[in-house]
Amino acid sequence: MLRRLPRLLRLANGGAAQESGCRRALTADAKGAHSVLDEVAQARLKRIKSQLEATGELPVEAPSSGGWRAVRVIWNTLLLGTLGTGAAAAYYTYAYTTEELADVLKRTRAEGKEQPLSQAWCGAIERYLGLRRNIEASVKEYTDPATDKLLPDLHPQLRGNLITLVLDLDELLVYKEWTRVKGWSIYKRPGVQDFLLELGQYFEIVVYTDEPATYTDPILNKLDPQRAVPFRLYRTDTQYHEGKHVRDLSKLNRDLTHVLMISAKPEAWKFQPENTLKMRPWKGEPDTGLIDLIPFLQFLATRKVRDVRDVVRSYDGVQDIPAAFKARLQEASAVQQKTAKRGGFLPAPR
Repeated sequence: MLRRLPRLLRLANGGAAQESGCRRALTADAKGAHSVLDEVAQARLKRIKSQLEATGELPVEAPSSGGWRAVRVIWNTLLLGTLGTGAAAAYYTYAYTTEELADVLKRTRAEGKEQPLSQAWCGAIERYLGLRRNIEASVKEYTDPATDKLLPDLHPQLRGNLITLVLDLDELLVYKEWTRVKGWSIYKRPGVQDFLLELGQYFEIVVYTDEPATYTDPILNKLDPQRAVPFRLYRTDTQYHEGKHVRDLSKLNRDLTHVLMISAKPEAWKFQPENTLKMRPWKGEPDTGLIDLIPFLQFLATRKVRDVRDVVRSYDGVQDIPAAFKARLQEASAVQQKTAKRGGFLPAPR
């Protein structure tokens, strides 16, 4: 089919009727692949939109936007020649995981059995997937943690009594920004030093980032000169998954019932969302977000909860956790006062 393309294009110059027929053939031939790609892209955009809404970002645009039309241009270029191969490969790498693209390939083959051009596209994507899997396997070999115990053993007396507080770095404690004039600038969040110093008295704190140590250590040395954060984990300690560096809490050598992570990045908590307080990304604006969190975390540390995941579940989807915590305390206080007036007894703390 690809060998016949130059001939088809020459014939197309012969008359309007032949040109129309050629276009109809190409359109019909690519329809099967297009329909499957649209369906998968719709599902992916919906998932991305829900993630962005959960972190307070703006919703993504619908597939009918200008950006999606640009994707269609890349697709058409790929169909008509090899000029768009690199651009298309870059797009597929960014827009689809390996599993999603493999599913697209399987369904396109089934739906386009009688369409030679669709089958040619499937052959190209199959070769691309093979190359991509080999590259991801090589990257994974060098990026996954070298050990399943990222932290030393916890003292037996502290087990079940001490919560490990895992903090992300970027967009939680600091914000980095690049400008043409200044280059990279790093801003510390208001109250971050007091936040770390105060909570270091209650938690075992771990800063777990997807940045290298050469970026992380100078920042933490300034933010935490008293070493309230005893452990630092870097990009080499993350799990490489579908092109993202995920924080795998199961490798911390801690009981997950007593591990609480705070992050503003959906890719960070992909493995253990039930252990993560999901915050809005901090973009450098003046705020008191960290300071407002201190009473909530202090209460959690002194309450001696059996499983922090129960607490995370009760606050999942809450945009302003400090405000919700304050409201719950006021409600509990009101109930306690009513019970005391009636001469009743409060239930024992759980």
